[in-house]
Amino acid sequence: MWYGLLARLPRRQKFKDQAIIKMPKFNYPVKNPFEARAVTEPTFEENIFGESGLYVNLDEVRGKEYLEDIKFDLGIDENGNLNSTKEYVKLIFSGHIGSAKTVELTRLHHQLNSAKNYFSIFISIEEEYEISRFEVEDFYVSLISKLLQRLDEKGITRTTESLEELSSLFFSDEEVKKEISETYKDELEGKVGIEFNFLSIFKIGGLLKSILGSETKISRAIRQATRKNLLRLIQLFNDYLSDIRKDVIKKGLGGDILFVVDGSEKIPFDKYETLFVKDASVLISLNVNMIMSVRIDAFYQIEKSPIKFTSQYIVPMIKTEESKAKEALCDIITKRIDFETFFENREALNACIHFSGGCIRQLFRVVNATIRKTRGARKITTEVVDTVVKEIGNTMRESIDRPYVEVLESGDYEPANAKVKEMLYGLLLLKYNGIKSIRINPILAKFMRDGGEL
Repeated sequence: MWYGLLARLPRRQKFKDQAIIKMPKFNYPVKNPFEARAVTEPTFEENIFGESGLYVNLDEVRGKEYLEDIKFDLGIDENGNLNSTKEYVKLIFSGHIGSAKTVELTRLHHQLNSAKNYFSIFISIEEEYEISRFEVEDFYVSLISKLLQRLDEKGITRTTESLEELSSLFFSDEEVKKEISETYKDELEGKVGIEFNFLSIFKIGGLLKSILGSETKISRAIRQATRKNLLRLIQLFNDYLSDIRKDVIKKGLGGDILFVVDGSEKIPFDKYETLFVKDASVLISLNVNMIMSVRIDAFYQIEKSPIKFTSQYIVPMIKTEESKAKEALCDIITKRIDFETFFENREALNACIHFSGGCIRQLFRVVNATIRKTRGARKITTEVVDTVVKEIGNTMRESIDRPYVEVLESGDYEPANAKVKEMLYGLLLLKYNGIKSIRINPILAKFMRDGGEL
């Protein structure tokens, strides 16, 4: 939708840096049933850290040990100060769909992005690129592009020899230069004047998404140059990082540079495998600290790789049997929709929480289905929740065949098993804190028990 709207804007408006303050989409908690349906959609997006008031801190119920471990890996001491070393860490950050990976990464980014810590650069792969056309090469391009954009925002525009050579790697072809100058003439003149180069292409927010989101001579040239010259590109990027790190420190933006890369569940598994397993040594050779989000099945594939990253972390599901957990998950719902308007009693909401399995995305799915079931004409009861759970359970059961059922019946959920990894990704199995803490999704478990399969 956003891309379609972008295409209809006047050319000079398309790629301007957007400093638009996003107001909450609704007045929360909502009482209108149609708004309630909208805000409980698992895919609904809202800035929960802004004025919406939707953010719920889950540290007490999920545990924050892993967050403290991440900070220690990054050289942050107990007083919150950075102890910089020349050993650059690469951290893998994973979790289920809907486990709030993006929320936790965003929070970490904001906490660490300070003068006494890091000049932190947050990259959302899904926002930066057309996911359907995303290629492995785009990952490296995004690091360079986003760094240049952030530096430009902070008034750091120094061009180094390494940066100039990077430019020549990408844009040495005269036909490509001509196509760029003709296709993006207005955008480039509006930002950097008539002359264009590597900087002008990669510093304009939104332009790269447009270029790589289409099959053109320019997109092919960028990806081919990256693939063909990857090792040289990494060397030049490391040289540039060494040069520009001094400017970042001098300007008081941070004691070092950090990339926080939020992946997308929509990126195909094979792309993760290439980046983090086959080409893991390339990533590790980057002279910069990084936190990189991956989907949960890719996490276990990365863990098997002989080339090891510094540390690997999983955002666990929340154990709903704990009273504090129930309260926190209750808050997530009642901050969005009015409790008195939609629920008959707390037992009904507790039932939704129980069958969520501690997965926030599944909690929204259950609540959303109950709202649709009642159509706002009556309140949600435990009976309504039971009906919805049966329907969702049936859908889950229909998605798996006998070999998967046999794994579930065995109760032996070894992540190295390909079927287990697939079921973790599909939320049929859920990962919690602790050793051997993978459990079957409570909705699927109930459906299969009722059917005599478990």
